[in-house]
Amino acid sequence: MAEMTKRERVMAALKGEPVDRVPVSFFGHNHPPERSSDTLAPFLLEQNRKFGWDFIKVNLRPSYYGEAWGCKYRWNPERGPELEDYVVKSADDFRKLEKLDPTKGALGDQVRVAKLLGEALKGSIPYVQTTFSPLSVAGRLAGAVYLTPSEPDVVKRFIKENPEALHHGLSIISRTLADYAREAIRAGADGMFLTTTVWSRDAITEEEYKIFGRPYDLAIYEAAIQEGATFNVLHLCRENIMLDLLSDYPVQVINYDALSPRNPSLKEAMARTDKAIWGGLAHKTSVPDTLLEGPVDAIVAQVHVALEQTGGRRFFLGPGCSIFPHSQQVSCWL
Repeated sequence: MAEMTKRERVMAALKGEPVDRVPVSFFGHNHPPERSSDTLAPFLLEQNRKFGWDFIKVNLRPSYYGEAWGCKYRWNPERGPELEDYVVKSADDFRKLEKLDPTKGALGDQVRVAKLLGEALKGSIPYVQTTFSPLSVAGRLAGAVYLTPSEPDVVKRFIKENPEALHHGLSIISRTLADYAREAIRAGADGMFLTTTVWSRDAITEEEYKIFGRPYDLAIYEAAIQEGATFNVLHLCRENIMLDLLSDYPVQVINYDALSPRNPSLKEAMARTDKAIWGGLAHKTSVPDTLLEGPVDAIVAQVHVALEQTGGRRFFLGPGCSIFPHSQQVSCWL
């Protein structure tokens, strides 16, 4: 088969059509350049030039949602933004949230990343803009700290004690992020990458997510689609994911940790959804993290297993979640 362009390769893989090789892309936080669009856009372009990825997942600083609504952070050059103060301390504070203009402040700076990438790439390489699920953003506004019990617990308290106030907050967040998605697509992004973060079955029941998660997620995707998005991605984070509940989201790709024994294998996922699957490589929450620790032979073996389970159709090779900045970046054309 003749060599494809990156866009041709990605679009063919989305449709399950033959490709000259499976598309590859990695993503992870690198905190210093994430502080500003002026540094992040050039960094992402240089990373893509260096490693030759087929598409770019635009990793943004994880505090931008909190910043937009007034949370305060201190900057740690190694760990990134660290929470100092948050805005939702009681249920009534959810009722005080106001819908934001996504072209201003922290949101506007992230839209500018999409604009700078679009101007530089001129359609040659697809890229997707990141957003958290509104339920995840509600947790950050209420003081949830990454990888601590507070991540799900602060929101679960509101689900139990004052669901009406939580719904009000989720509506404001979702409407704001829907407008943000529209602006990102207008700026040039091909789609939205929405992550559920902590919200797997380990943190919430499927019935609860149907009420407090799903409708607010869908509003963001629907806004992106209205602006012409053709490459939406759903990232199902953590273990014990809700694949069957969320696999009908209007996305083209599902990204998740297929190497966790508590998640479906790639083969199982391919049988349970008609969406393309992105993953297959161990990352920082996997044990061991072969991208960080090696050896290279172990990474190559993971590639072989992924291709055997998927047949190389409807498949994108990469990590199942964010990787460490200093992980080995290995392109294996098999």
